[in-house]
Order: sequence, then C-alpha cells, then structure tokens
Amino acid sequence: MKDRIIIRSFAWLLALMLSISTIQPLQADADVVAVAAGIAPCVEEVMQAFIDQGGEQLQMVKGACGPLARQMAAGAPYDLLLASEPRWPNWLKEKGVLPNLIVFAIGQLTLWHDKAAPPELAILKGSLVAVPEPETTAYGMLAKEYLIREGLWRDALEGKRIIFLGSAPQAVLAVRHGAAAAAFIPHSMAIKAKGSCLIIPGAVIDQVGGLPLKAGKSAGDFWSFCRSRKAEPIWRRWGFKPVQVE
Repeated sequence: MKDRIIIRSFAWLLALMLSISTIQPLQADADVVAVAAGIAPCVEEVMQAFIDQGGEQLQMVKGACGPLARQMAAGAPYDLLLASEPRWPNWLKEKGVLPNLIVFAIGQLTLWHDKAAPPELAILKGSLVAVPEPETTAYGMLAKEYLIREGLWRDALEGKRIIFLGSAPQAVLAVRHGAAAAAFIPHSMAIKAKGSCLIIPGAVIDQVGGLPLKAGKSAGDFWSFCRSRKAEPIWRRWGFKPVQVE
C-alpha cells in the first residue's frame, strides 16, 4: 500500500513539474509555432526539413492543446497552431483568433509500454494506466472514448487504475519511471519512445492547424510546407495519414 501511494504521488509530482510548455531557444525575432506535445516529435522533423530546404528558423512552443489555445486567446504571440484535435482550434475560430482551419493529417491512438512485446488489452483490467487529461488533450479524449465504448471507463475510475497527466510525454515518463504499466499516447509519440504499442482500432482524430490574422511570413511558409508533398513522407513515417492540400 505504501509503495502504491508513493507511485501515485510521483505521478502527480511529474505532472506538476512538466505542466509548463517548453520553448526551444532560438533568435528572439523568429516566428513562433505552437505545437501539441503529442505530435511534436514529427513536427520537429518536418520543421528541420523546411529549414534544410531554405526555410527560415522558427521557434517552437510545445504543450497540451487546451493550454496552448488559452494562451493564444489571451494574446500569446503564436504565428501558427498545430493541434492534435479539432476542439480547441474550433474554439479559437469562434473567438476570431484563427479564421481559417485546415486538417493536415489524421492521428492514431495507441496503448504503449516500454517492453519488447506489445501490451495486451487485459492490462487495462488490472494495472495502472497513464492517460493524458481528456479535457485538454486530444489523445486523452480518444482514450476516454475508447474505454467508455469498451465498458472499461467506470471500472477503471472506481478501481483507481487511471493516472491522469497533462500531456502524452508525461504519460510516457510515468511508464518509464514505474508509475504506470502502460499509457495511451499518439502513434507518433510511441514511435519516438521505442518500446512497443498496440494500435487502438477506430481511435483516430483530425490534426488541425491554422494561422492567426497577423501571422509572420515564415510561419505561413512553414504551414504550406507542412501540407506539401515534400512533408508527406515524414508524416507517414511517424504514423500519420497526411491530408495533402497543396
């Protein structure tokens, strides 16, 4: 019992320590791209390809979709939002912050752990599982919908077998540090984290982006690059189904 309390306490401390978005240190005048943490590994590669092919340097802010959207609505100087779901971009559109939204890829939910063999669904009935916060993250919402659909949500809550964390990267760390046996995370994050994962059938979601009215030119160029044929192989390599627009 004491060990269980320590594990849960660690998970909440981990969530608190990592709840603030991180910013890559670049020049102060670079356009800023706000990116959902769960898809950031792929976006980082797309951004590097953009720079390698002559695009200007950009600054990246990573975080959960909800906090990033609230920051943007409050006036944060973000020149582009790449979100892992439609809810928060649509909320910003209603507020007049993002006038034009575009689906740029389709994301996939997985159940992941740091072992060689993929996890089995039976793990959900007897072990602690890390779930990104459903109210503020896309893949947490997908995980909740899946568990409800399978009739596992209520039992997991009542049995205290779910650890809610602020983002997919935090869920990965919870597993690696022994606070959870497995985690629901994006396929792209599972690819970066190594280990192994189980694809959750039907648990897919639109990845949605948009530029504010006063977006910088570099951010606009990068947004076009994200939806180009040049970026398509990168999205596929990271487990996304790209939606080609340009």
